[in-house]
Amino acid sequence: MTASSLLHPRDMAQRLAEAEATIEALLSGQIDAVVDSKSQTPVLLSKAQEALRLSEERYRRIVETANEGIWALDENGHTTFVNGQMARMLGYSVEAMLGLPMRELVGAEDRERMELMVEKGRRGITVGGDSALLRKDGSNLWVRISTVPIADSTGAYVGSLSMVTDRTQQRAAEEALRRSEEQYRQIVENTTDGIVTIDRAGLIVFVNGRFAEMLGYQPHEIIGVSAFSLMSTGRRAAAMEAFKRHKFGLKGVVDSAFCHRNGIEVEVNIAGSPILDAAGNPIGSLAVVRDVTEQRKLQSQLMVSDRMASVGTLAAGVAHEINNPLAAVMANLDYITERLMSDAGTALLQMDSLPREQWLRQEIKPCLDDAREAAERVRFIVRDLKIFSRAPNEDACTPVNVKSIMESSLRMAWNEIRHRAVLVKSYGRVPDVNAIGARLGQVFLNLIVNAAQAMQEGHAEDNEIRISTRLDGDRVIVEVADNGPGMRPETVGRVFDAFFTTKPPGAGIGLGLAICQRIVTDLGGELTVASEVGKGTTFRVSLPAAGAEASELVVAPVTPQAVRRGRILIVDDEEAVLRVLRRIMSAEHEVVATLDAREALALCARGETFDLILCDLMMPRMSGMELYAELARVAPAQAERMIFVTGGAFTEKARLFLSDPPKEQIEKPFNIVNLRAITQRYLR
Repeated sequence: MTASSLLHPRDMAQRLAEAEATIEALLSGQIDAVVDSKSQTPVLLSKAQEALRLSEERYRRIVETANEGIWALDENGHTTFVNGQMARMLGYSVEAMLGLPMRELVGAEDRERMELMVEKGRRGITVGGDSALLRKDGSNLWVRISTVPIADSTGAYVGSLSMVTDRTQQRAAEEALRRSEEQYRQIVENTTDGIVTIDRAGLIVFVNGRFAEMLGYQPHEIIGVSAFSLMSTGRRAAAMEAFKRHKFGLKGVVDSAFCHRNGIEVEVNIAGSPILDAAGNPIGSLAVVRDVTEQRKLQSQLMVSDRMASVGTLAAGVAHEINNPLAAVMANLDYITERLMSDAGTALLQMDSLPREQWLRQEIKPCLDDAREAAERVRFIVRDLKIFSRAPNEDACTPVNVKSIMESSLRMAWNEIRHRAVLVKSYGRVPDVNAIGARLGQVFLNLIVNAAQAMQEGHAEDNEIRISTRLDGDRVIVEVADNGPGMRPETVGRVFDAFFTTKPPGAGIGLGLAICQRIVTDLGGELTVASEVGKGTTFRVSLPAAGAEASELVVAPVTPQAVRRGRILIVDDEEAVLRVLRRIMSAEHEVVATLDAREALALCARGETFDLILCDLMMPRMSGMELYAELARVAPAQAERMIFVTGGAFTEKARLFLSDPPKEQIEKPFNIVNLRAITQRYLR
């Protein structure tokens, strides 16, 4: 018999009361009995008795086979009836439970509430709820009780009848579910990662406290807000495209950035997965958001450290590459000085023009040409060093020529290469790539040095390092290959792991290739390796082309133009530079030169005007930046005519000053032709 076949306790009590009332009325004479003519027995009485017996039997079967406990109490709260199920639930026999007061069968914490239920029953109120009954062994039985009052024929309260459902297992399951829910709630709320769910429209449905804290909000402030509106402007479009591409459900791992309430950009790593409905259709996304801002800063610092470590490793070679041309410059200048000051030189200079010009052309000019060529080599090396020393946040991705970056890297590593291998270059005509020159140069330098160091010194004619570039579809391929000893497969599988190295202790910490792979990946490219023992190794860099095909740089000849004589102010704390600038400019212009920017400021403040101000950027007493700021205040027209001559903006402040807004600059060492062309432009 199932619970669904049972009558409600109120209905059961009413039926029994009606049957008892009928018999009582017959026996008291309130209803006349009809006598059977044959048996002379009261027909109505016998039928009523039989009906009562059958009804009682039927209800007894219902009561005794019920899955629920049935418990009747008198007006004093003592047990007057229980069915077998009720007795079994509490561990008693039926006979043992009869007469037991309710208080002995209810847990102490629930007695007051049960007594209140009985009191409500006296007032004719049906009550119900969950409670804990006491088993015979003292353990708790969690039940749901539904209780109705029982009244006699006069309507007086004579007790209560309760249906009792065992909820022990259900309650245990609910408690387990509650504990599980609480456990997961604590995990979600206490995790160090942000957790957010969004619907198909990208609106936030749920966030944990960590995600809200990450962006400086309270959770309720961003519920219903578009997740994409909280993202950094520069990253928003890419995230929305990924969301649409996966049918309105983020999937996989992506790097992005949210914008903190205070405006600071928060770098994040997002691991997303779709939320599906019962039919398997995506209805939103669940995303785990990890703040990697500090990690990104550390990676950037690590990249710079690795780049500078590479330059440091090559310092002796770089010094060698500078000292060679520097020796040529100094020796040629010494020779020229010696020849000019000699008796023969003095005599030739005093002769007529033809012998003098022939002597100068044949003996002096070649020395000057050699000195200039050597000085150009030094300039290129210094430029390469500046490329490699740039901070990661100094440059943005711009179209760069891979051949130029490779040549800079080869010059840096030449001293490592020359004693170990023959260098073979095979440059194909390829487009530029979008990259940061310093970082791409760091990759090339690492690959070149690794290739060189894979081979022993002293057998350069037997070894080869081959550099090649080609276009493959819309990808620019750069390969650095060597015919060295190669690597075993297990080594090849680990070369990009951080801190893995095959070099002896002290020769490397194993970060170079791991950082190279990260740089190439950040540029949208791929770095791979192929190697075979005894046959050498090839590293392949694949980068997306920037678009336009690379073209050779053509420098248009400068046509001399007649310009008016101008007034030029030169400010530089280096006396040698000041002298040569004055020497160059004085032939055509009126020149005022000073070693102190404060003196230049005083001149302009007194009302003196100049057509052009050539000013060094970094000076000890007053910098070019400070002079510019003061002139912008006291003589703004003069500030607009400043050109900064600088050996390098090596501080963040200086880099920002020159770039925002952009200011005209000439880098040292400067080209005289360019210097004169710029001067003509200002005086034209």
